[in-house]
Amino acid sequence: MKETELEKIHSSRRLIARTIWAPLIAVAASFLTLSAARVASRPAQDADIDTDSIHFDSSGIPMDAFIAKPKSGGQHPAVLVIHGEQGLDDSMRVIARQFAAAGFVALAPDLTSRLRGTRAPAQMAAAVRQLPPNRTLQDLRAAFAFLQKDAGVDSSRISSVGYGWGGWRSFMLAALVSELYRAVVYSGATPTQGFDDLRAPLLANYAQYDFRTTGNALQTEKAMTGAGKKFTYFVYPGVQRAFYSEGPQYDAAAAKLAWTRTLDFLQK
Repeated sequence: MKETELEKIHSSRRLIARTIWAPLIAVAASFLTLSAARVASRPAQDADIDTDSIHFDSSGIPMDAFIAKPKSGGQHPAVLVIHGEQGLDDSMRVIARQFAAAGFVALAPDLTSRLRGTRAPAQMAAAVRQLPPNRTLQDLRAAFAFLQKDAGVDSSRISSVGYGWGGWRSFMLAALVSELYRAVVYSGATPTQGFDDLRAPLLANYAQYDFRTTGNALQTEKAMTGAGKKFTYFVYPGVQRAFYSEGPQYDAAAAKLAWTRTLDFLQK
């Protein structure tokens, strides 16, 4: 075989290799950049906190929960982390750890505990949809009472933060529990009534492309203002409903900004 023919074969192989591997390398680089951005957007965690899986009682029902606490002594403000449609998954545990790293005692109840039995991750969304709204609010009130009894908690500064499905419950808890300090909603639905009973100031973080709930922001603001309540909201442009937690809709910049605003609101 002539040398020129060999060169043609090698050149062809190099072209094929570039065609196959270049896109894969680009995708890998993009994934690593996104992963780095996600890590950079999170507060430091775990170095100065303790975590545990615990149980608390709700009208005779043992409720599972994840708790994260600062290791430093004294009393700390607390936050109820109310999970979304996917239940108490790893993304909610990460959020609880972030709150603990920021100086809060964070309790994240598994509201599907009432159903008992096996609740694998793939079954969680279906399990969450089975939960009666009033029962979940009862369980959240029990979680609030559990935090009030914790010696490491400043009982006058217990707040709630609800994500997606949990956003409505954070909103409602502000109406049901007069001692709630503040309430935060991420992409959550607005209650249709009960504004007059709201006591805690409320902050809402909405996604531009969450057409189910963000479209109600102006109406919610009008109703809250008319009732003389404190309501602040932000709409994050270009992001989807679950922009705040790990998954295909995660947006690092929006999640970081919403996190900063949430902390500022809860720490006032």
